[in-house]
Amino acid sequence: MGAAENTLEPRTLKRKVGLLAAVLSGTGVIVGAGIYALIGETAARAGNAAWMGFLLSAGIATLTGISYARLGKRIPKDSPEFQYVRAGMGFRAGFVAGWLMLWADVISTAAVSLGFGGYLQDLIGVPLVLAALGLLAALAFVAWLGIRESVALVMAMSVIELCGLVIVIIIGVPHWGEQPLLEAPKGVPGLWSAAALIFFAYLGFDELGNLAEEMKNPEKDLPRAVLFSVGISALLYVLVAVSAVSLVGWQVLSSTSAPLASAVEGVLGEKGRLALSLIALFATANTVLLLMVSVSRSFYGMAQSGALPPALGRLGRRHTPWASIVLVWVAASLFLLIGNISTVAQVTNFTVLTAFAMVNLSLLLLLRQPTGTAGRPGLWQQGRDLAQPVLGAASCLWLMAFVGWRALFFGLVFLAAGVIIARWAARRPPRNGAPG
Repeated sequence: MGAAENTLEPRTLKRKVGLLAAVLSGTGVIVGAGIYALIGETAARAGNAAWMGFLLSAGIATLTGISYARLGKRIPKDSPEFQYVRAGMGFRAGFVAGWLMLWADVISTAAVSLGFGGYLQDLIGVPLVLAALGLLAALAFVAWLGIRESVALVMAMSVIELCGLVIVIIIGVPHWGEQPLLEAPKGVPGLWSAAALIFFAYLGFDELGNLAEEMKNPEKDLPRAVLFSVGISALLYVLVAVSAVSLVGWQVLSSTSAPLASAVEGVLGEKGRLALSLIALFATANTVLLLMVSVSRSFYGMAQSGALPPALGRLGRRHTPWASIVLVWVAASLFLLIGNISTVAQVTNFTVLTAFAMVNLSLLLLLRQPTGTAGRPGLWQQGRDLAQPVLGAASCLWLMAFVGWRALFFGLVFLAAGVIIARWAARRPPRNGAPG
């Protein structure tokens, strides 16, 4: 009996994710529902210069992505916003950052599921909410099966959704120059408004930190995966935006609920529109699966650190955080009532931009800490190293000014709730070096 007990090992997350899988996962969650669903609204705000909105957002995402990469080398753990901000600003601030990202991801999961439901309803008439509920249930099961199964499905769907974007680019290239690509009817404010909206389409590089404890070599591969994912996604977005407006112009692009399908219809006909709609189903499903996997790891990571109830930190026999997966599934199902993906995108943007600003600030504070032996202050990092997180935080705050009052209101509600709950969490008995 005693010998049998000694052979039992505690359940832990398995390190099975390599660099290629991480890059495909990061690119897959970035290049998802955003580009397929929001490019029309982006064109409505920025005109034919919609590609500039994608470029502006890419710059801001890259600045923060570098901070994630630098912090990931220091702290390769799940629930990155919580872990990173806690390291530089303390437990309560870390909790607030983690809290904002948790619920931003949950609401985004619901919104993108509704996007899937909308496409499926258009194709075969299934009720929108029923289709979204079915998708959430199916992908929650996949997430429970294991990280290897989830990543395998993600890789397959990522290839399909990327092929859809490549099709748009290839079809559009011969038409480049047919539309004035600098036409921005709402001027510079319209460009920044478009950038604030489309920032939603870049969310995903931050999710890679949630795979840190399942990566084979996180200290080396996590930073590279973050930067590769942002760079590949930005290149694709700009090329797709240029091609889409070149094919039909911003007026047509902004007046349809299936913008990319409408863009190719003029060249490929109704069959081309159908093909892009089917690809959009894979794109939205891919985003939902990646969000469910990553946000469940965030709940797990915060529970393991004592910031959330310990039940959420339990692993099942398949070495997956089953309790956290169930919570994400149920909560996202309830949030399906929100409905409008554009509105939810802006709410999501406010919460994540707040958390991103905190991550950048945390890196700045960590870089300013003395190095060397205890009691002997070391030299500060060079000015260029400090400038990057400063620019990252400032750019996040700047973009928040363009999200709109509804997003501001709901974002502040989430922020206030996080501050209140952080005070409670900080009083809990310490666990794994968390509060106390």
